[in-house]
Amino acid sequence: MNTLSSKALWQQLHDKGLVEGDLPPAGKTESLWYVRFMLGAAGWIGSLFLLGFVAVGFSFVVDSPMAALVVGALACGGAFALFFNARDNDFFTQFALAVGLAGQLLLIYGLFELFEGNEVLFYGTVFVLEAVLTVVIPNFIYRVMTSLAAMVALCLTLSSGGAYGIAPGLSAAGFALIWLQESRWVGFSAICRPAGYGFALSLLLYWASMLWGRALWWPRSYKGASWISVYAPWLGKALVLAVFLAVVFVLLKRMHLAAGSRSGLTALGGATLVLLGSFPVPGIAEALLIMIIGFSICNRVLMGLGLLAFGVFLSNYYYMMQSTLLEKSLLLFGLGAGLLVSRLVLGKWLPPAALGGQADA
Repeated sequence: MNTLSSKALWQQLHDKGLVEGDLPPAGKTESLWYVRFMLGAAGWIGSLFLLGFVAVGFSFVVDSPMAALVVGALACGGAFALFFNARDNDFFTQFALAVGLAGQLLLIYGLFELFEGNEVLFYGTVFVLEAVLTVVIPNFIYRVMTSLAAMVALCLTLSSGGAYGIAPGLSAAGFALIWLQESRWVGFSAICRPAGYGFALSLLLYWASMLWGRALWWPRSYKGASWISVYAPWLGKALVLAVFLAVVFVLLKRMHLAAGSRSGLTALGGATLVLLGSFPVPGIAEALLIMIIGFSICNRVLMGLGLLAFGVFLSNYYYMMQSTLLEKSLLLFGLGAGLLVSRLVLGKWLPPAALGGQADA
């Protein structure tokens, strides 16, 4: 709509008493998420070229950990200045993204050389660094990447210490806390929203690496393993289960449904059965968690991400099952029939008011 038609429409609304005052100034348009994603991918490619230029032209930076740390810090500072002063310029935003990611990689490289031989200290320091960059650097894509990198570093820190299985539970808790309490963080939405996407991606990345790159997270040996190394995976799964049930409680409360009501008990019982049934299938519970929270807050990106992850993890589990095609087909047939029967039972069990979204006693 052009300016003239906007003024004419505003004048018509003003004449009818529907609005008051002058026409508000046009707000700035925000880039769509897929445009931001492409900018992020281009930023990564640009950062690799920039790193190659630094490695060839300034070899002393790569040879000295302190020089890498200094140059990396300067690059991150330059990215901060560009982001802060050229937020509406796509070219400078992309250039700043490349500079910032190159600086980030240089900082990680310098820390790796500085703490060589001490994995826990190295990954822990990287986690603190990425968390600080998430708060400081004012760019959406950069914050998504740094929050994702922070959770990966935290996971590797726990893995190096033997507690490799707790990471999904921590990611699930952080993800739910950010997105279900979004109104409380409204003053920090510029930080919390990209961090929320970073938590979601880290939640799925953990299980993706377990399926296609098991050596990244799995402990090197079970000999002499402490109790936390043995029980950490179960603690992580229990924490995911607790977060999922807590999310169901919160959503029931928002819908004004009592947990002890027929609808509340059905929702909690169904969620528990789904989670228990999803234990043999890695990543399914996390994908469902992302999907449900995305649906509850009307976030299409989260819904799409959860649905895509659900299909990927389920299909991967289907092809990894040590069963014949006939057995797999019977399993899918039984699952579909069970879902249809469950729908019929719920239609009889739940009152019409609950099915219509209203509260029941």
